[in-house]
Amino acid sequence: MMAFLKRYNKDWSFPRLKEIADQIEYEALDSNVIGRVDITNTFVGSELNTEYLFGMFATFGESSNTSLIGVPLNQTVVELIAQGNTISTSIIVTFNWTVALIPLQFNTMFMFNDQGKVIQYDSQLLRSSRILPTILPALVPHLAKELNLPLDTDPIHLVSLRAAYDICATHEQYCTDSLRQYNSTDECMDFILNQVVFGDIDLAGQNTGICRYLHHAMVARRPEIHCSHIGPTGGDMCFDKPYAEETIDSPFQKSFVQLPGGLTLGEAFALVDD
Repeated sequence: MMAFLKRYNKDWSFPRLKEIADQIEYEALDSNVIGRVDITNTFVGSELNTEYLFGMFATFGESSNTSLIGVPLNQTVVELIAQGNTISTSIIVTFNWTVALIPLQFNTMFMFNDQGKVIQYDSQLLRSSRILPTILPALVPHLAKELNLPLDTDPIHLVSLRAAYDICATHEQYCTDSLRQYNSTDECMDFILNQVVFGDIDLAGQNTGICRYLHHAMVARRPEIHCSHIGPTGGDMCFDKPYAEETIDSPFQKSFVQLPGGLTLGEAFALVDD
């Protein structure tokens, strides 16, 4: 487990993650791995998880346009608990937005099989709603110049417009024939700019512009999977999920914490005197 963490800290960094993305499936993940990231979605299978963990950031890191999403550079483990076949970590990751370096904190639980591969993980990005407001002032001058707009243009309009151009250009290039989601680029631009809110980073798994912006970065690798995610329906990723359902329902087959004697939480609490 510790070997995985050391390896992952090296691999989940730019530009190293570009090499991992090209491997299609990250060797440290079980083929049936289930991963959940609180700001986005639940991902099933090693190929899909590899795309989200590595392929997406590889695309943003190589973009010639100003990227609205940073890429991980290096990591520092600040907390670590190991129990059985599970580790729980708190990691500070330095993200590069080109215009600024911003530290992000992830709390993640990993569970491993007997071969040392990850079979499930659950990750939370702390203070996620403060990230975009923090980086936005540094992005504005670059976006305004790139989009040929005044410096006093509404910052959210700037990021929405940048996202719309990138999403719709990707759609036009890769989402052809039966994969087409919009009848024209104008229809695509109108939808992204006027039919959905752009949203903050903590809404990157909902019916938002930022969700479609994240997913456009993976369309080139597998259009048949990701074109629907940038379309009006959002496919099986960019749609509004009921809050209570997301809070209560768990996608995981096992509890991350294994109690002594194989006790369930209910059984363990029943042993405690009132």
